Amino acid sequence: MRRQELLIKSSGLLARFAYDVRVKNSMGLFDINTIAEDLLVPVFSVVFDCPNLQNQNKIQMNFPAVDLGCSKSRVSLQITSDGSSGKALKTVEKFEEHGLGSEFDRLLVYVLTEKQASYSSKKLAKAARDCSIDFSPERDILDHQNLSNLLSELPEEKLEAVADILDRFFAAEDTGRKFRAELNAFLEVSVKKIEDEKISKKYIPSVFVETTKTKEEMRYFANPLFFCEKIDDALSDFNLAEYNRILQLSHLKPINFDLATTISSPYPNTLSDLFGRLATQLDGISQMKAHLLPYTHEGQAEKTFGSHDYLSGYWEVFRHSLTYGSMGLVRSLEGIQKMVELAHAKIFLVTGMAGQGKTNFICDLVENQFRKFEVPTIFIPARRLNDYPGPNRLLSYIANNRYSPEFGDPHELFQLLNAVAADFGKPFIIAIDGINEVGDLDGFVSELRVFLEALCQYEYIKVIISCRSEFFDHKFSGLFEPQFLGFMHRVRDLRSKMSDENKLQLLASYLEHFKVRGRLSTYAERVLQDDLILLRIFCDINEDQKVGFVPDIYKGEIFERYLMTKIQEFPKDKQQEAISTLYQVCAKMLSVGDFAQIALDGFSMEQRQIIDAFVGEDIVLRREVPPTGLSSLGLSNISFTYDEMRDFLLAHFVINQLSKDDPDAVTTMFGNIKKWPIYEGFFRYAYILSRKELNDHVIALCEANDDFQTHYLNNLPVLSPDIQSESDVSTVHELLAKPAADRQLRRLFWFLFRKRVLTDPINIQILLDHLAGLEDAGLEAFAKAAFSRSEGYRDDEWRDQIGSLLKSLLGLSREEQIGVGEAALAVSLFFAPHARWDEREAVKNLFSERSEVPEFSGALDRCAKTSSVRVRECLAEIAEGISSQ
Repeated sequence: MRRQELLIKSSGLLARFAYDVRVKNSMGLFDINTIAEDLLVPVFSVVFDCPNLQNQNKIQMNFPAVDLGCSKSRVSLQITSDGSSGKALKTVEKFEEHGLGSEFDRLLVYVLTEKQASYSSKKLAKAARDCSIDFSPERDILDHQNLSNLLSELPEEKLEAVADILDRFFAAEDTGRKFRAELNAFLEVSVKKIEDEKISKKYIPSVFVETTKTKEEMRYFANPLFFCEKIDDALSDFNLAEYNRILQLSHLKPINFDLATTISSPYPNTLSDLFGRLATQLDGISQMKAHLLPYTHEGQAEKTFGSHDYLSGYWEVFRHSLTYGSMGLVRSLEGIQKMVELAHAKIFLVTGMAGQGKTNFICDLVENQFRKFEVPTIFIPARRLNDYPGPNRLLSYIANNRYSPEFGDPHELFQLLNAVAADFGKPFIIAIDGINEVGDLDGFVSELRVFLEALCQYEYIKVIISCRSEFFDHKFSGLFEPQFLGFMHRVRDLRSKMSDENKLQLLASYLEHFKVRGRLSTYAERVLQDDLILLRIFCDINEDQKVGFVPDIYKGEIFERYLMTKIQEFPKDKQQEAISTLYQVCAKMLSVGDFAQIALDGFSMEQRQIIDAFVGEDIVLRREVPPTGLSSLGLSNISFTYDEMRDFLLAHFVINQLSKDDPDAVTTMFGNIKKWPIYEGFFRYAYILSRKELNDHVIALCEANDDFQTHYLNNLPVLSPDIQSESDVSTVHELLAKPAADRQLRRLFWFLFRKRVLTDPINIQILLDHLAGLEDAGLEAFAKAAFSRSEGYRDDEWRDQIGSLLKSLLGLSREEQIGVGEAALAVSLFFAPHARWDEREAVKNLFSERSEVPEFSGALDRCAKTSSVRVRECLAEIAEGISSQ
């Protein structure tokens, strides 16, 4: 009874298989290689007693005549869905043509759908008679019905083995079909995880600005079938005609290799076709580079060709054209090669410091680009993996989806994803954001290695991973390099690939998203767009507010407001403990002398919960690479996310607590701070906060420092108007009159030049008063110091720099010129006499023409008391121009 059940079941599954092949053939989805590997090899191994049966294409690409072969039983099989006599004839002829009779004693043709009722072709009969082995069309051309008959002849043990193979195959097929039917729902659950990132403000979609270069790289990586035409275009445009002409003029042989052959095959319709084509293109590029490299400097062209007497004369004439031409062509090839390698790559790794936009980058890809192009994607925020036990966090996370298929190991999952990718014609992407946020880093490194080892065995599955640079270097670099180096493309710094236009767009997007209404000075814009964390903090504290005109960015004020905001988010009874916890972090850093990170031993459970809350936002505190060694097992490490906020908080702790509790300790500390790696940053905020809090003890310690004047000058930009005093005004006047070095004067000039708010104690009027008191020699010396890039004033470059300043004024619109303000316009008049003739005359004409505008007339009035004869002459010429109008 058992035998009969096995026969009926197996025959039914073989018939189903034949039907499935017909359906897939009609849709163009059938993949003979996958079917052969997963079903036919194991079944035929049992039925035909072929223990070493394998895919012949694995032995030799495009193996002729047969698909499967067993070296031990010497049986070969051709697998086809074409049951015609013509196909059988072609198989026998190819078998003979390639002399396969020396390798195999038997040839079988298995028709996947249904063979003909009979094979009466005379040509086939003749080919069978002439065949070097015994081949009978009636006996050796088989289909599922013949295979079912052969099963009935097997002993029960083998019949059971075949039934089990068929069972497992179709169970996987059914799982795959169910998964495909529910695929959209499965993917939608994954994409909804993006919403969690929005709620936590880790992903702010409206402020994402992608870099053009990285976007282009991702296109080739994630959707190569769609964008491979660009590779073809680049290869088509590669032209050797001009270079070959120079080779011929040099009496050298032209390069006859043609890259066009790499794109001559039909345009790929499947990923399988594409990757075969890309392999051909990569090989062609390598060959072309091999032809060109001998002519480059790297290939030692001069030594190769210039050493031959009969070529030396020609070489002298054409060597520059040959070497630089070949280098240019090689660089072009390397650009195309990178496109191909990106399409081939399986791992796209993004590393960078905190606050560079890695999460925004990945979330935007998943939510917008991949969804738009229907690239199937699973998104995994790595911090969520902490909710799952090792060593299968990744698989457990993926399985925690009501539409997830059942799988027991990575291979079962990847087989399904690979099949889906083949159907879509697009890679299946797994995007893992922030692998440094997994708590058990050591365990996760091992888990990720196993995961990637499995993933890289599947042609159509790719992974995008982001990680903070320091964690990558300390924990993960040994995992990715060298093991996965050949599969990987790495972006080391998203910000480095961002243009000034991108940065300005990002700034505008942040302000719009947070509804910050107001106007930023050019300086304030530049500070914020160059510092993403500071930009985020600025927008957080000013959300949905009118900020008016922002002439300057005072970081100390911004940090204090932000910390107050974050602390007020705690329940009232926890707020004081939150401040105390931050102070304890500072105290521990100071006590151990490690400003990079500290361990959390000694912190109470309540304090650790507060720290976790700060770490969750990753702006005040962040997790750090855990220490190594037995003494630190089980400990967690933290640091401040933003170095300047760390310096501010350390100073805040010293001024507001330590100096009150233990002033002697502060005195001792100031005797040692020059040895600290954070000396300058700590000193800056200690001085500013001590002045703000009227802490005379710390003010005296700062001013007693032997390089206080240098610190004072460096810290003027962060001295906010509310703590500026008449004493500061006097000090700035003194520094202008007696600078320690030209570079100090240069820094002070540009600082004062942008201080346009005249109600602030320190403003541009101090500069104007100083310039007005300088006679010609002194004004020229000041101009040289302020506008030179070096101490030597080489080649009058300082005049060119004055010209640049004046050109920037002349290039503004009429409204923008007024917006500069009369004080800044007056500064331009003091330096106009020292500019080149063109700029000098243009500025004088500008003031003559616009003398009735209050800002311009006011600027003229501000210069009236100048001590410089040359400036007075310039003003007189402007007056003449006004009177002649």
